[in-house]
Amino acid sequence: MFTKKKIFNKFFRKLPGFIRQKIIRSKLPALSLDLDDIIFRPAVSADDYIKCFRLLHDVYVQAGYAESSETALRIIPQHSNPASKIFLGCHVNHEFQRTPVYTISLFPDSDEGLPMDSGFKPQLDILRNQGRAIAEVGCLVSNPSFRKRDMNIPMLGNRIIHQYATQYLDMDDLVITVHPKYLWVYEDVLLFKRIGSLTEYSYVKNNPAVALRLDLRRMEKNYKIAYATAPLEKDLHHFFYSAQSDSIDLTSEDIGKNDLNIMETITQYYSLFLKNAG
Repeated sequence: MFTKKKIFNKFFRKLPGFIRQKIIRSKLPALSLDLDDIIFRPAVSADDYIKCFRLLHDVYVQAGYAESSETALRIIPQHSNPASKIFLGCHVNHEFQRTPVYTISLFPDSDEGLPMDSGFKPQLDILRNQGRAIAEVGCLVSNPSFRKRDMNIPMLGNRIIHQYATQYLDMDDLVITVHPKYLWVYEDVLLFKRIGSLTEYSYVKNNPAVALRLDLRRMEKNYKIAYATAPLEKDLHHFFYSAQSDSIDLTSEDIGKNDLNIMETITQYYSLFLKNAG
């Protein structure tokens, strides 16, 4: 039986793109670059990594994207790549500062490939053959207790990924897979472009998935055009390019390096994860 919300959503998705985008962007909440109680930073210790993997596991299991594991951790092979980076949003309050409320990972392309290669390798190979430097955004979750708060937490997560990918890695493209129900965020708000889709994607327990790409070389221009008439608090060009954020910390001298001991810990946990999964 269709509810009024489902009927509305079905109708809304059939609207011409420019009309749908205009409505969605006008309804964006006011975005803040600075949160009083949460800081976004790279994971810098084994404890950070393990807590991010645990949050990822718990949310994926709850959402039906993964089976529960005895280790209560979700780790993928690309996490052990020294070039990969895990980021987290955590409280500045001492009592909660080591508990992430948000985590997101960035996987630069390598000889081992990207997680998306399991379902979208032909699409990624097109970019590779063009000489594009690509990185996959993945393992993105937020603590359910903070999910309904506002869009500031995921948007600041997007900003730290963008800053790191452009300023430290000089990437050409970000790629990501999302469930179809989140397409409006990525296509209509963040301006990703669709490059493929699957009705069943084994990486997320055979849930449907859509592959998307964001051209970082055109992003600033595209955002400037798309949000030219938006008020400042809803202007994503301003949010990503025109202001500093005190809630983002990318100041570590070793920001581009993963500590060897951390990598060994991840490898050990991943081996345990595979053993229990088998």
